[in-house]
Amino acid sequence: MQISIHYPKLHLGKRSVDIFPYWISLLIAGILFGLTGAFFVFRDGLKVTGLSNQVPWGLWISIDLSSIALGGCAFVFGAIIYLLQIKRFESIGKLAVLLGFLGYSTAGMVLLMDLGQPLRFWHPIVYWQPHSLLWEITMCVVLYLTVLLAELIPVVVEHPHFDSHPWQDRIPLLKTLAKFAKTLSVWLHKAGPVLAIIGMTLSLLHQASLGATYSVLYGRGVWFNQSAPTQFVFSAMSGGIALLFIASVFVFRVMRPGLVTDDALYDVARLAGGATLLLTYLRFWDWAVTNYYSFDQQIALQTQLLDTVAPYSATFWIGQALLPVIAGTILLSANSVRNFRFLMGTAIIPVFATVLTRWNYNFVGLIAATSYDPYTPSVRLFSYTPTWVEFAVGTLVISYWLLMFSLATRFLPFHGERHTEH
Repeated sequence: MQISIHYPKLHLGKRSVDIFPYWISLLIAGILFGLTGAFFVFRDGLKVTGLSNQVPWGLWISIDLSSIALGGCAFVFGAIIYLLQIKRFESIGKLAVLLGFLGYSTAGMVLLMDLGQPLRFWHPIVYWQPHSLLWEITMCVVLYLTVLLAELIPVVVEHPHFDSHPWQDRIPLLKTLAKFAKTLSVWLHKAGPVLAIIGMTLSLLHQASLGATYSVLYGRGVWFNQSAPTQFVFSAMSGGIALLFIASVFVFRVMRPGLVTDDALYDVARLAGGATLLLTYLRFWDWAVTNYYSFDQQIALQTQLLDTVAPYSATFWIGQALLPVIAGTILLSANSVRNFRFLMGTAIIPVFATVLTRWNYNFVGLIAATSYDPYTPSVRLFSYTPTWVEFAVGTLVISYWLLMFSLATRFLPFHGERHTEH
């Protein structure tokens, strides 16, 4: 099945310019700049960063948490397509798998840089520490990334070059590899329901465990509470599905018009809106329990100190309460709005709120930290400023994400029909 792909072009007067080569060149430049920073990290270690014993998690971990959260659409649509058997979402589900794989592979690249001993990245797989939440998260991420790769292979093999290409006639080895890839794709496709169940289980486990990692840090006070695992799961659903909606409109209305119906895209927006409103409801009650019903006086002091160095309270009430309620309501009414540009602009808010939540969880309890003295507890204010090396590595992983997404959306067909034979 051949899919006609329309490439976006920039219109300059009577000329139409394909901006894709320039965009790819920009991303490659970002990767090269990032590799420069990565070289200094591998050569000199974490001393080239702004991290310290007081603030051991910084910019990189925030990017890691955000990329994992925004890949949360993969486990949601895996369940929708393979367990609920809703076929109209099949092409969108393949895009969700791509976003999930990019999110988790980006997180893996960040963690490789954030390790004090990068060459020991394989240690958690060999040296088990089942009492550690971080070990459980590591194993779930490694296994789930493997599942995502298995789900992504059939999407890649849909490319027409695997059926016929002049190089296959010239090089018999390539023809053999292409045939093997198609056979493997058939088997992986048949295993789709099993992979969906395994992927959903692993994703829910580690999304919740990420929140649990913070909730067990009792001395941190603000944000570190027992509802964190639930909030992390729903935050991944809200931001991940909202990002999927934005990507789906670009891929299936701009580049591949007609492959997915408008009603299916509106349903994705409604799912994002529902998850956003539910998350905001849970977050409001979490704030009430933490600040209004709590007897911990240090929480109020932590909040006051945070407001002296950053607009913490404003970012919470505006960025994580008011705007998500407005955006969730609009997205939930997508069938009535029926304006993709407006809905895409609105969907940016849940994505932004998800990233903001991850950043707050990562920094708030570290910048304004409660001492562990049980008799005279106090709150100390620390500081953290990322170095150029941290920004360079951040540029590297973000450029990688954008590069892979750009190449995939331009060249992969994202067939909606299932292929059981080749």
